[in-house]
Amino acid sequence: MKKTFKILVVVLATGLLTTSCVEKSKKYQQLLSEKEAAVVENQQIEAEYNNALGIISDVENNLQAIREAEGLMMMNNENLAGREKLNAELNQIKEAMALNGVRLDSLNDVLQNSKRDNKQLRSTVKKLQAQLEEKTRVIDSLQIQINERDNQITGLNVKVENLNADIKEVQAINDSQAQTIADQIVQMNTVYYMAATKKELKENGILNSKYILNKEVPTEKFVQVDKRELDKITLEAKKAVVLSAHPVNSYKIVKNENTITLQINNPEQFWSVTKYLVISTK
Repeated sequence: MKKTFKILVVVLATGLLTTSCVEKSKKYQQLLSEKEAAVVENQQIEAEYNNALGIISDVENNLQAIREAEGLMMMNNENLAGREKLNAELNQIKEAMALNGVRLDSLNDVLQNSKRDNKQLRSTVKKLQAQLEEKTRVIDSLQIQINERDNQITGLNVKVENLNADIKEVQAINDSQAQTIADQIVQMNTVYYMAATKKELKENGILNSKYILNKEVPTEKFVQVDKRELDKITLEAKKAVVLSAHPVNSYKIVKNENTITLQINNPEQFWSVTKYLVISTK
């Protein structure tokens, strides 16, 4: 019994000694290091994979937001404020896409160098990069169209301003011409008359010794009227004689109790020879 116990003790001691020697051996330590490195590498691969999925999800969400924004923006580009807002939104989208492009490029490099089989992920990244490039071209085209429309509108505004200036100039000319015509009409219809004794007519330089109207007529001595509004002249006199040249059948002199009235029956004929009416009264 004692012999058996001794053998058992020796065996256990030998086993413990052997285990301790194995743990301290270089091969064991190398295997242990390789195991730890494999665990770390696997964790890194899993982290890269999860990060890749997160980036892809973000880019896909951004692309969806871009598509929704495009639909909204195209309905609000008719006025200047709408176009300015549209251009600002397009710039924001381009900035977001540029950032997404950088993230995809970086992700693609990581996937290329990764030890894990990322063929499907790389294919997804490639598709997203193509979509970003297409969206960039679309936005560039939209911005070109906006700029062209702004230039067209600016050109049209200049034309409108020029047309308005031309209209104002023409209107000013028309107004001036209308005023000139109105003045000419007034001048054409302006006539003068004076009723006085022969002595007064001579003193005022209206008549000479032969009762002929002078060439230089002192119009300030006459009463100025519009012939269209003059059909008769009433004089406080006992007698009146028309000295100026007027067709005798175009007027008549009517004697009243204390006045005399010169009745103009045909104004156009009456004023056809001269626009100065000189009446000698007594």
